[in-house]
Amino acid sequence: MPPVTPPAILERLHGVQRARNGWVAFCPAHDDRMKRSLSVSLGDDGKTLLHCFRGCNAEQIARAVNMSLEDLAGSGNRLPTRREIATYDYRDERGHLLYQVVRFEPKDFRPCRPDGGGGRIWGLGDVRRIVYRLDELAEQRRIFLAEGEKDADRLCAFGIPATTTAGGAAGWRDDYADQIKAAGVEEVIICPDNDDAGRGYARRAGASLSRLGVVVRILELPGRAPKGDVSDWLDAGHTREELDQLAAVAPTFDAAAHGSVSATKPGGLEFTPLGALLAEPEEECSWLVEDRLPSAGLSLLAGKPKAGKSTLARCLALAVARGEPWLGFATTQGPVLYLALEEKRAEVRRHFTAMGATANDPISVLFAAVPEDALARLSAEVEQRRPALIIVDPLFRLIRVPDGNDYAAVTAALAPLLMLARDTGAHVLAVHHMRKGAAGEDGDNILGSTAIFGAVDTALILKRTERYRTLASIQRYGDDLLEVTLELDRESRGIAAGPPRAEADEAQAARLIMEFLASQAQPVEEPAIHEGVEGRKGVKVKALRSLVDKGHAIRTGGGRKGSPFLYAVPGFLVPNISGERENQNPASFGTARAAEQHSGSRDGLDDTKGKHN
Repeated sequence: MPPVTPPAILERLHGVQRARNGWVAFCPAHDDRMKRSLSVSLGDDGKTLLHCFRGCNAEQIARAVNMSLEDLAGSGNRLPTRREIATYDYRDERGHLLYQVVRFEPKDFRPCRPDGGGGRIWGLGDVRRIVYRLDELAEQRRIFLAEGEKDADRLCAFGIPATTTAGGAAGWRDDYADQIKAAGVEEVIICPDNDDAGRGYARRAGASLSRLGVVVRILELPGRAPKGDVSDWLDAGHTREELDQLAAVAPTFDAAAHGSVSATKPGGLEFTPLGALLAEPEEECSWLVEDRLPSAGLSLLAGKPKAGKSTLARCLALAVARGEPWLGFATTQGPVLYLALEEKRAEVRRHFTAMGATANDPISVLFAAVPEDALARLSAEVEQRRPALIIVDPLFRLIRVPDGNDYAAVTAALAPLLMLARDTGAHVLAVHHMRKGAAGEDGDNILGSTAIFGAVDTALILKRTERYRTLASIQRYGDDLLEVTLELDRESRGIAAGPPRAEADEAQAARLIMEFLASQAQPVEEPAIHEGVEGRKGVKVKALRSLVDKGHAIRTGGGRKGSPFLYAVPGFLVPNISGERENQNPASFGTARAAEQHSGSRDGLDDTKGKHN
């Protein structure tokens, strides 16, 4: 059969939308009514790349679209399949296997425990958490603490006693220090990855160990690339001898400074020479949501009341929990903590149920009113649960500032949230309000002190108009997201990105112009169109020119005095020129007003379930 090109594949899929690197669509191999779990893109070699974020394989996808694996292979398609590449055993002091961490390619980690019959139970349940290679630490005076099982194994292969903890940079627990101390260890060399999350891991582990009297040194290996680890450093040709020499002179952890690393005398400040700063490699940004929400970052989702902030936040929560795209942007999968501090329990349950959430989705929800020490308690939960995303809905219910316009008070209240993100690698998204009736730049319209906007890495601005709802972003890292329309699936209450607002405005103007021209008994001049069709003149001018270029409207006349341009619709028909693609549930977070009149609904959100925030 002839090669199946990407357009042919796309024609067999539903809900196809353009994405940053290709297309996303509903995966035909599982019940995917909302999240568009299937990614379709082109590789550098021109081959079509297919990837289901829920793990559907090539055979399942091919069968679902009435294709064979031979069809896929013949067309040059390839589906990245997750394969197990390593298994790390976590054994207690006596060598008894408690659990394992399985590493997959593409890079992913999944914990499991023995089922007693030679099989696995995915997840850890209530099994005791221990440090890696705990049974090998006894009687070791000095050990290395790496950030990951691969690095610990690499050090052990050099004859260096080493350990780590499951869960990456966010995986440290205070009881791990007790285990290391009980094994008889006197000195720990912490070798973190070269990023903010790694340094936060080193601070937390160092503080726990120092409190027990263990000597702690922080070893920042020179010459590592951004996010580089000790394995990368060794791969670059460095030796064990170099490692031992650097460890011997590594600065000790300054417990009195509560987590600072001091290579100077007590009370001093560690300055970095400009030459050394300029020589540092460029640090790459890692993302929870590609190009939008950075890992270890703080963001704000701001909008006016009833704009749909909580709905959008819960859609993000489920996307991250499953590792599925959010508004067409790839996400990094991980557990989610959702602080629903104003939401009704029943409403949150209904929404997640409508979206198809299950007990297997790693999302935990807090409904109770927060106590005075809520941030300290939240930090403890984050240490234990190791989430990838924390949603605070809304912000002021957690930080409790007496005056939201007090710059100093707001700055101080936000500092613990920012440090929580930086230290654990989790992204913290806070839901917040916009000012009522404010004009000017979007950042200036955020309710409260300008310290809020100044503190965040990303400000997501959610707007609601009589036609539709839109989302834009203001980014500290990367390019801003230009305002796009949002579409709500009425059945699942999932949200997808629609066309940019500029395109939607032009499409709306084009529809109204066509309706106006079709109602006229004879061709009309352009001023009559502007008078008879509401909207901004610049948008209407652009829409009218596009209609003529596409042949949907006819223009006659010379365009000069005495012979003005005249416009009409041949046969007075109104074709569908919106450019919108029909989907299975055509409700939207913002449809054009004409479509809303046809549906009898003012807004896709309010029509499904009462009022949604």
